[in-house]
Amino acid sequence: MLTITRATVRAAGLADVERILAEYSEAIRNLPLEESANLLSRPYDQFKAAVENGLFFIVENAVGNFMAGAGAFDLADPTEKELGMCYVKKEWRGYGLQTLLLQIRICAATLGQVPDKSENNSANKSYATLITGVKPANEYSAINTVNLGFKPFATPSPAIFAACVSCRTPPASDSGRKCCCDFFYLSDTKRAEAIEKSLQMESWSRTRNDNQLIVELKIRHLLDPDFRKALQDIARELKGPE
Repeated sequence: MLTITRATVRAAGLADVERILAEYSEAIRNLPLEESANLLSRPYDQFKAAVENGLFFIVENAVGNFMAGAGAFDLADPTEKELGMCYVKKEWRGYGLQTLLLQIRICAATLGQVPDKSENNSANKSYATLITGVKPANEYSAINTVNLGFKPFATPSPAIFAACVSCRTPPASDSGRKCCCDFFYLSDTKRAEAIEKSLQMESWSRTRNDNQLIVELKIRHLLDPDFRKALQDIARELKGPE
């Protein structure tokens, strides 16, 4: 018999900050290190800034219990943004919530436009490069990331490594690695496709082991007509002339 669970995804507010941090802290305490390290936690000020900027999103069930969360983070280099700190509670893995949170963050982060770096081409807009880091052992996250269109990124700016100060599993000194993560970026074409898919969604539904999870989208940039129009225009621009 099919069991239906209803949930919502929304931008976190300041009133959610301590509750979200408690969920991540509990995961760090109780999960094996090799698994909890995948959370890629951020310093408090970076996390709080993401919440204040409407760039941290949570999935919660009908009574408000935390199911998953993830953020988009501004970097010291304004031409890059990082999608990170994704955590899906164990009992809700396998429903595609990581992919859902990626799509939502792609839209939200894209609305934060930066000027074109070329002074000679002021007619064209340039959007901050979206980067995400995945630990090599985190196979499922790597698959989800690549399936959404992210490609390996060998040369992110030094700003991406600022969060390494809070890393609990730094690479061994003789490993030859600067960071414990592999980095990926999203091309303009794939970003446009992700935006268009998000704009087509009315809800998110997946079924696993006779349990259907239906997630209602309470996301302003996917509901507000002005934001939707802006995202539609951006998607067309990113795809270029047809």
